[in-house]
Amino acid sequence: MYIEERDMVGTLMQLDEDPQSRYTYEIWFPFTKKAMNEIREGTLIAVPNFATNANCICQSILEITTILPMHYAIGTDTTGYPGFVVEAAQNAALDWEAQEREATEETTKIKVQAIPTNLEIIEVVGNEPRFQVESNIPMVGSQVRLLDRYTTERIANYGINRDIENVTALGSMIRDPDVRVFVRIEDLLKTHFGIFGFTGQGKSNLVSTLVAKVLSDSNEVLKLILFDLMGEYTVLLLDQLLRGDLSTCILCLGERSLPGPTFAYINENVAQTSEHLDKATDAMLNFALLPKALLPERLKIRSAIRRLIEEKKFRVFSEMENMTIFDVFYDRDNQRSLQATYFRLGAPKKAKCKEIVRRCIPEHAVTKMKDVVFNRELAITVKKNLQEQLKKDEHSDVADRFDGVQQQLDQIVKRSENQLNCGISLKDLETVLNSKERSALLVVITHNPDQLRSFSYDLGDTLYEGRRKQGQIEPLVSFAFDEADEFIPQNPKGSYTKSLEIAHTLARRGRKFGLGIGISTQRIIYLDTSIMAQPHTYFISKLPRKSDRDRLAEAFGISEDVFRQTFKFKKGNWLLISHDATGLEAVPIPIQTDDANIRIGAFLRAK
Repeated sequence: MYIEERDMVGTLMQLDEDPQSRYTYEIWFPFTKKAMNEIREGTLIAVPNFATNANCICQSILEITTILPMHYAIGTDTTGYPGFVVEAAQNAALDWEAQEREATEETTKIKVQAIPTNLEIIEVVGNEPRFQVESNIPMVGSQVRLLDRYTTERIANYGINRDIENVTALGSMIRDPDVRVFVRIEDLLKTHFGIFGFTGQGKSNLVSTLVAKVLSDSNEVLKLILFDLMGEYTVLLLDQLLRGDLSTCILCLGERSLPGPTFAYINENVAQTSEHLDKATDAMLNFALLPKALLPERLKIRSAIRRLIEEKKFRVFSEMENMTIFDVFYDRDNQRSLQATYFRLGAPKKAKCKEIVRRCIPEHAVTKMKDVVFNRELAITVKKNLQEQLKKDEHSDVADRFDGVQQQLDQIVKRSENQLNCGISLKDLETVLNSKERSALLVVITHNPDQLRSFSYDLGDTLYEGRRKQGQIEPLVSFAFDEADEFIPQNPKGSYTKSLEIAHTLARRGRKFGLGIGISTQRIIYLDTSIMAQPHTYFISKLPRKSDRDRLAEAFGISEDVFRQTFKFKKGNWLLISHDATGLEAVPIPIQTDDANIRIGAFLRAK
């Protein structure tokens, strides 16, 4: 249970109260180079606490957050006569080198900061050690011992039953790659997650790994919707998009979201020949964003994209094909709707407009305007009725208010004459996301960020309202917003108000109906503060800006000591903290996650 080497036993020197972690502890270990390599951030240690008595030993379990070598001759102050200071430093270096595996100098120590895990080990003679919630605080002056690999994994995954719970191993502890860290998939997705790290720390890589892990390991049906503002995930999720056991789709918001040759082929505007397929594939390959690590696999990526096209994984959502009567007449965010002009009208003219709308809409659709989607016949009927009403002299003073409505009706009719063979509607998407038959992955891309934000609202609102009315709570659906500051900013305007509104709805009330959100960003300071408080699980990497760290500390109650360890993180290292999904509740666990590029590369080479 413990690492029993003599030079790996420390002494608890001090404890202080801390508003975030309850307490912080200072521990000194004898210095050896071996110890400096084995005692790492995230190491779990045990120290006797005040609940210990004649019948049992109670040991508090702590987690190391900071490690520094300390030499008495140098201390922390380099002021003074330079000659003396330099000589002291040079002598200290000799002491470091001389203590490879055995501590011989009392002037050298390893100073460690630690925080509580809120658990303890109970040892009773003749019985197996057991774990429980900590019952008292550690005793200053007590010996501190490192826990071995087996015990560390048991504590890191405390309370998680892998035999009956729906879990996945998202990574391994940085200090020991053989110690896997498991998370409960439902709690990870339903109670929301956040990924926060500076540019180059691997946020997109982690999102890809997270998606692949939960889809591969879940024993329950899951639905993931990824709003891909930068167009990264067509390649980063190739292996998942081509899985035959999933419902997968690259959802393009409008035909301009695809290169011309690609759209022409998937919409069957050109002959379905090998030559046209090659043109469509090459155009999409040039359009896709390839990670540097996968550039040597360009030809294999081309083959995979060709399969995506052949298997009809690209689908196009056309707003005109999904417009409801409410959208055309009353949606305030639709600049060509009648409602958009209302604020400039007086009460008599508003009354006239309402009367015109009532007379031009078929009777069966009047009470279901949000549910009735325009088709060609309905658009022609409504336009004909509308024109008849506007020809009347009594309506001449408001006729111009319907210009935008007529333009939209014309576009709906035109679109119906040039039908999208690769089209998909909101109703189709709702059916896929509510189906309990198999898991699904939708990657949403667009050429227009405003359209992506508005679509996130339309899809989220449709799903939320449908489930609320039906009382449906399964299957679990997660809306993942990459570059989240582009969806849920402070002080939103225009299309930002729509994506922020649906994010609020899902974050605050979505879990009741099996709907969650995930957010990933490098600029925390720009995020809406109320959304920041919603995730119960978060992954944190290097954040050089203090303003971003302060915002996270305020939202999640993380101390500066905990953040400090992220400064040394390499790409792929994350501080995992969760109130629900991990075994250690609200305790930071430094993990190394799998490299998505390696996974994708292996998939490509296997084909």
